[in-house]
Amino acid sequence: MSTWHWVGSRLGREALQSVVTHLSLILEVSKSSLEFFKCFKENDLSGVQKYFSEIFNYEREADNVKRRILEELSKGFIHPIDRDEIVRLVLVADDIAAYIKAATRRATLVDPKLIDYEIKFYAIVMCEKVLQAIQLLKEAVMVLHSEPNKALSIANDIERIEEEVDEIRLKALSKVLKFCDQSEMSTCIVSKEIIDSLENSADRCEDSADVVRVIAVLRI
Repeated sequence: MSTWHWVGSRLGREALQSVVTHLSLILEVSKSSLEFFKCFKENDLSGVQKYFSEIFNYEREADNVKRRILEELSKGFIHPIDRDEIVRLVLVADDIAAYIKAATRRATLVDPKLIDYEIKFYAIVMCEKVLQAIQLLKEAVMVLHSEPNKALSIANDIERIEEEVDEIRLKALSKVLKFCDQSEMSTCIVSKEIIDSLENSADRCEDSADVVRVIAVLRI
């Protein structure tokens, strides 16, 4: 029997439910980041501050859940190989929120009026894609114990979204380079780091999907 028989056990279901809780908070981070960049695009400083505070709080809650999951897994009630995969999933998913927070934190360093409108538009599009990927990631984890084939299919969808983000990033960077020719160095750097951080969050979505694939394949 595969070591992954635990997924159908009580402990396995509880472990995956904790991961779903973690992902739910990361999803809230992503939703707030989308609203953040909509406000950023419209030069709405009060909205920017409001949603950055939300991002900060949700990300902190996600960190607390992550620590609880790792503490529970450290008690050794799950096979070490299985435990390693869950730990990897939690840590990589946590990076999604960290990169989203980094993108918004960078944005707070400058006056949004100084950033090119098209760059702000690309940031919104990337946020929308990352949000879609996180929603799918949560769905994939929710069905891992009952429908591993469906989880595998969802993981493939996440990979396709990440590829779309790569293409958007290239277009955004092209605009950033043109913007840098006529802007202050500080706004140039911040613009690039916003785009890079959002792209990194999408990469971590794909990395999380890869862990889901491992669990799903061994469960089938």
